[in-house]
Amino acid sequence: MAESASSEGELHVSRCHCETGRQRHRVPRSIQIPFDTSDPIVIPNQDHDSQDETNSDGGSSHDGTDWDIAEQEAMQAADGAMLEVEAVDDVDLLQGTLEEAYAIIVLHGLNDVAGLDLEDFGEEEDPGAIQAILAEQDDSSDSEGLPRIAKWRLNLTALSQVYNIYMVAYENRIHISRPRSCITNALPAEPDLILHPPASAMSFHIGGYLDENFPHQVNHLIVGELGQEEVLLLAFDDGDAIGYYTRHIENEIIRRERGEQTDGSVPEPFFHENVGNSAWGLAVHKQSRIIAVSSNLHNVSVFVFALTGASYKHAKGADSVELFRNIVKDENGKIFDLRKGSAHAAGADKKKCKVLEDLIRHRDANWRIVLETGRMGTNIPNVAFSDDQYGEADKVVAIDIHGVVWLMDIWHFCGHPHIKIESLHGFRYYRNPRGWGVLVLPESSFLPTKDYKDSLGLSPKEARYVTGDDIGRWIDISKGIKYLKNNSTVHPWMRSGNRNRFAINLHENGFRHHPEQNWSTHAHVAREPPASDIDEDRFFSAREIPSLRTYNWKPDPLKKRVLADGSSIMRTYELDIELRSFDEDGYGIMFEKAIDQFRPPHTVLPSMRRSHERLANLLHVPELSLVVAGSMCGRVALVTLTRPREDIYSFSRGFKIEAILPTKYDEDSNVRPICPLLGVAVAPVPFSGNTDLADGPIGRRRYRLMLHYYDLRILSYELSRNSENDNLTIF
Repeated sequence: MAESASSEGELHVSRCHCETGRQRHRVPRSIQIPFDTSDPIVIPNQDHDSQDETNSDGGSSHDGTDWDIAEQEAMQAADGAMLEVEAVDDVDLLQGTLEEAYAIIVLHGLNDVAGLDLEDFGEEEDPGAIQAILAEQDDSSDSEGLPRIAKWRLNLTALSQVYNIYMVAYENRIHISRPRSCITNALPAEPDLILHPPASAMSFHIGGYLDENFPHQVNHLIVGELGQEEVLLLAFDDGDAIGYYTRHIENEIIRRERGEQTDGSVPEPFFHENVGNSAWGLAVHKQSRIIAVSSNLHNVSVFVFALTGASYKHAKGADSVELFRNIVKDENGKIFDLRKGSAHAAGADKKKCKVLEDLIRHRDANWRIVLETGRMGTNIPNVAFSDDQYGEADKVVAIDIHGVVWLMDIWHFCGHPHIKIESLHGFRYYRNPRGWGVLVLPESSFLPTKDYKDSLGLSPKEARYVTGDDIGRWIDISKGIKYLKNNSTVHPWMRSGNRNRFAINLHENGFRHHPEQNWSTHAHVAREPPASDIDEDRFFSAREIPSLRTYNWKPDPLKKRVLADGSSIMRTYELDIELRSFDEDGYGIMFEKAIDQFRPPHTVLPSMRRSHERLANLLHVPELSLVVAGSMCGRVALVTLTRPREDIYSFSRGFKIEAILPTKYDEDSNVRPICPLLGVAVAPVPFSGNTDLADGPIGRRRYRLMLHYYDLRILSYELSRNSENDNLTIF
């Protein structure tokens, strides 16, 4: 691929490849695809970067406006419903789609009945009759065999890092497909394999949080490594957590591709347990061979598999108590050993507590360690593992919807209460931004950078320095948004003069219009950056002079590390991205409203409820020093992790947003659908360098990025970084 001369770290973006659901599934234009509201709209000529007008390799992923007009004809059920909404007096008389139901509910001010429980995983309200009406759309959808979406979940798509297989969850089924092209990532009309994960006996007693009538739907899926095996993990609304080996999935697809006769069987799960309530967060640890699952019981279950003796083996219909010995650790570090329904305190006697620690670490039995957040906790959408100095799992790092990060020690039972890291936004107001995503990022994932702007994406004069007793030290880099090329900061319906397509919800965007709720309100904002940041040129010219080192404010990270191995924590809210310093006294980095687009106050899309902006889908690509941060609103931020080579700045690690996808050009070309994002997936392009995860990359390796939307459209990009000093490139 030919590249023009550019500065270090500059991002090149070409047109994406788009495959609509209508194309892939060969749907006639007379049939509406649910959530498809992408009628072609005419946007006035926009100023785009020249390199974005055509593919950098001279090609084009689509042919122009005629391509969009021919392929995107769809009925506007939501808009049609809004035109007649004033004539509807009784919501119970409603017959139609989810979009029609919600348009009426919003405009009648009933979203407190039907919406809050779905946003918060169902914890606040009983939806009652309205929930039943919304559920009826599952039976009335005239989609003629199209896969149906489990709405308002977390990430529901994944790419294997080892095999050329793409996985997507539709309600209670997992569609497995082999992309037919390494360039376009085109998928077949029918999946190569469909998994039907069974429901456990306990799940029938648990029921569903989001859908009482259809509880066994997938809330979240991930791909990770468990020992030497890559696994697909699924979290269900009825509390089930299910795992498959991707090797078994690949072998079954190969058998079918060879035309070998089969008995119709499909791979069986290697792992199937229930966590007692709607399951959400998922994490897997390669070296320690453990799995973590969070639930709406405000806790995290850590499944510790036996490495000697009787190993874990999933048994259909077996109760978890029969397969695991269960330990509960509350927020204060108090331990309860649950044995066949009875409980007794095990943390009071330190000698017995130490014996219990040694017993579990010996790994000759299967244990489930339940880490509770207690009355101060709430629903936990995402979890991750942190490591000790030897690469073994040390803690569960969890985020709850109040924005609190919990550091939960796994192995120590003699005290060791959980550590809480409060949200920077606090929780003084109901509509404060909520916590959605969390990642643990080792130092090795951060790209060495040459200077301040290369590290944070803006100059020191443009950054804002915030300090406070409650929040610590922070650098706000939000003004860096203006340097993102081809980024759309105004919603395409606004730019095209189609603002009438929005619906109104008076509860939407409340936190945006209350300046007193800003995270830095009660902190000190410095007028000037520290000298160590602003005088970087003096350091480069005279850095051997001892007196100049007085500008260098650098605490000893070995003394006050937040995590044992010195990793950093990334936390995401609805719109904001935060990187905490790896030491307690260092500077963290904050980027506010990263994926925000302007639209009129209190407006929503007809097919969305409020708070569809939630940066909940975080994927870490260590080889590219990259975090892919996907939001349900349909936008994805590409975040490069950075660390300055010179030890002269007030911060040791940072990040910069390289691009936000889909680009402004994609929007103006009607490529981006205006509907929620079903999932985002990233993996190495097959045969682009070494695919053996144990040996590391050999030569250049490219990654593919796939954005899958509710209307079944998939946008594909390709990412690459030749070496640690080369530009991140989107093909």
